[in-house]
Amino acid sequence: TELVRQNLAERGVRHLMLLTRNVAALQLLFGSGLLDAARAEVLFGSRFPEDLSELQLVRQVNRVKLAMAKGETVVLVNHDNIYEALYDVLNQRYLVQHDPATGLRRKLLRLAIGSRSQLCAVHDAFKLVVIVEATHAYNNLDLPLLNRFEKQLFTPRSMVKSAVLVGPWRATTGSSDSI
Repeated sequence: TELVRQNLAERGVRHLMLLTRNVAALQLLFGSGLLDAARAEVLFGSRFPEDLSELQLVRQVNRVKLAMAKGETVVLVNHDNIYEALYDVLNQRYLVQHDPATGLRRKLLRLAIGSRSQLCAVHDAFKLVVIVEATHAYNNLDLPLLNRFEKQLFTPRSMVKSAVLVGPWRATTGSSDSI
């Protein structure tokens, strides 16, 4: 849990992939206070034919684009069909523009769908969190995609282990070094 908290708090680190079971990580993120629902955009993937259309993909990418510009956290849940459009986002391949008149710096990223692409503004606070079933990630996702993320196993069991191992010891000994 602490590593997830650190990743969400830091800027300039890899985006986060949470490996989970039964989409438990979504409830754990919001229920534990790691993410604020008011500052997050949650997008669900689906295998329904209409949800796999290019029009739906464009809508989903536009929601990511707006969240990037506002500095929100985007949570993608089992959303395999959007990763290709976010290639430069996942690589954190920023183009930085400096405005000599104002002295302001602006970060941009390319979002692409098929042969169409455009540069989009990226706020420094923007984060991308991908929630995926652990078995699906291991069996179906490409290794280059997996390598673009900081990956954490995030299940109710992992949170309980973290609380049991660290919480009581910290309370009784003052540190977790005694474990």
